Amino acid sequence: MSEETPPKPQIIEAFHGYNPPFDAAKIVRRMLRVVPPQFLHGLNSIVLTNVAALSRQERERRTRGRDRRVTLGEARGYYSHAWKGEPARITILVDNFEKRFGRSWLRVGIVRDLDFSELLFHELGHHIHRLHRPEYEGRENVADKWSKRLSTRYLRSRYWYLIPLIVPLSLLFDLGKGIAGKYRSIRAKT
Repeated sequence: MSEETPPKPQIIEAFHGYNPPFDAAKIVRRMLRVVPPQFLHGLNSIVLTNVAALSRQERERRTRGRDRRVTLGEARGYYSHAWKGEPARITILVDNFEKRFGRSWLRVGIVRDLDFSELLFHELGHHIHRLHRPEYEGRENVADKWSKRLSTRYLRSRYWYLIPLIVPLSLLFDLGKGIAGKYRSIRAKT
């Protein structure tokens, strides 16, 4: 007897007059490989789209963000839980994601993967929180925890060869911040 693994969510590309600077569906498939299959159960699809492909009603619909309510047209992504026969799905607005860094930076693999994994796994964190592991804490905080946990897992599996460089680079970064702080305090006194 073999156990059946739950089906992976369908990845749907629905762009209207927009070509992303990278293969978003391929990246999502690669990122989902590190997610334990039980956490994907109940998630029907991941929709990759742009703002122009949303209806006016969808663009103007408001959702809760961390600090304020935002329209879906301003968001980089959102999670829609199963409701009235509609299955759960994650929608990523790739053009809004692109606005954060610019088209050229998103061609650099590690830069793109750092930010895209944070976004995708944050929205997946909402799904995990709602269906699989509810916690009595703020929804955004729980989604951020899952994002950090799954992003770290993905980045370690994808960029394992950079791990030996992280400690020395973080020490240099901290040293540079300390020197810059001292420099600013000296300049402020003069």
